[in-house]
Amino acid sequence: MDDKPSPRVRDKKNKNKKKSNTSWALIAFSLSFVITAILSAASDKVVNVLPLLAAAAVLIAIISLGIIFDIIGLAVATADIAPFNSMAARRLKTGQKAVWLINNAEKVSSFCNDIVGDIAGVVSGATGAGIAIKLFSSMDSDIAFLLTLALTSLISAVTVGGKAFGKSAAIKYSTNIVMFVAKLLCGFRK
Repeated sequence: MDDKPSPRVRDKKNKNKKKSNTSWALIAFSLSFVITAILSAASDKVVNVLPLLAAAAVLIAIISLGIIFDIIGLAVATADIAPFNSMAARRLKTGQKAVWLINNAEKVSSFCNDIVGDIAGVVSGATGAGIAIKLFSSMDSDIAFLLTLALTSLISAVTVGGKAFGKSAAIKYSTNIVMFVAKLLCGFRK
């Protein structure tokens, strides 16, 4: 007896998968738009209202957020599901949540890496430019341009370097990271 699904069953599964992928793309688009608008507006207000040190702290938080979500996205995509299946079989909520994360790795990784991570990169660049304008606006235009260029380049380098460092940690400690995220999502319940 042949265990392969009939062509009709395969076609139905492919249509459902395409519909799911299209739905996710629309959700990702919408989330990206809304999150970027909110973060951009907030960072613009922060730079204009807060003192320079507080604005710099917000900038560091945005960069850190991008790096952390990049680590989570890669950890979920590379984690081994076996230890979490064992936990889920014992009806542990964290194990069930971890299995859900890994089974939905494509969407979780897209959300963490593409939506939050990339948006954090864009917003940190805009925030850094706002800080640079605030810092260097009273200087000679050529010097202000060079200092702004140096600051935005530093922000980019810290972001890329942090993500590069985070990628190796995400792969090496993927099980621990997924477990932590599952615990966080479950409210640290056992």
